[in-house]
Amino acid sequence: MKELKQNKNFVKRELRITDSKLFYNVSKFGNGNEVDIPFENLNGEKVSHKSTNHTLLIIAGVIFLIAIAIQISLYRGGTGEKFAGLFWAGIGTIFLVIYFLSKQNFWKIRLTNDSYIYIHKNIPSKSATDQFLSELMKSRNEFLKENYAIVDENLSYESQLNNFKWLKSIDAITKEEFDQKYAELKKSVKPEKPNIGFGK
Repeated sequence: MKELKQNKNFVKRELRITDSKLFYNVSKFGNGNEVDIPFENLNGEKVSHKSTNHTLLIIAGVIFLIAIAIQISLYRGGTGEKFAGLFWAGIGTIFLVIYFLSKQNFWKIRLTNDSYIYIHKNIPSKSATDQFLSELMKSRNEFLKENYAIVDENLSYESQLNNFKWLKSIDAITKEEFDQKYAELKKSVKPEKPNIGFGK
């Protein structure tokens, strides 16, 4: 699965996997933010993130208190509209419904510059999201291995070793693959020895 589309609360997310990057587009009321994320910038670490608007819950609570106060006043013989309490309770219920509809459950995917992208866990379904993320990490790992997990006698020992360490740190290669590449590197490319002493 190379493409994922998600719609919720007037926000549209479109994600597409290409050969070397992730296309990520978020639009709200026609205004979009579109970025291409190279696989090199995709850290891959994902954490669960829940988003709620607590202001709506507070407003609903205040309105329910107003409704209760009005009803108590009417029962005690106060003046006012007979159904005023019910009216305010209805408004409070609307805010409460909006609060529950605005709750969102994301995967928060880390990028190398300490920013994040957000992907809904269950839109259009949990299995579709999981399948897309699995395909994304598979494509990223294959691309990074092809371009950075290679031993080349013409490249410096240190730069290649750093590449292998980086690939292992972002789980693009396993520890076993790292050990194998490291052993291959030591056989093929000798580390540069520091120049000690004074030249003639």
